[in-house]
Amino acid sequence: MKFAAITTTLLTALAPLAFASEKAPASAKVDVQDYQYGMQLDIDQVLQRTDNSRKSGVVPSVMVYRDSQGDVHAVRFMEWGGQSSQNG
Repeated sequence: MKFAAITTTLLTALAPLAFASEKAPASAKVDVQDYQYGMQLDIDQVLQRTDNSRKSGVVPSVMVYRDSQGDVHAVRFMEWGGQSSQNG
């Protein structure tokens, strides 16, 4: 059980590094859209994502992505932070 928790934590912490080299173009001004339940997203490539690995509880996150047409979008949503409030 602890192995699974450690593995999940490690993968979650390292995931942003996989996308670190792919940033949204600095010149691109992208309007951030709030995610609504059931919203259909056409995600071809994730360009950037908020790092919430050191936060706890439910926190806001923003994901910048490129769709299948090559357009860049940003969506804001809530997610659990990577820090556990339990000691274990």
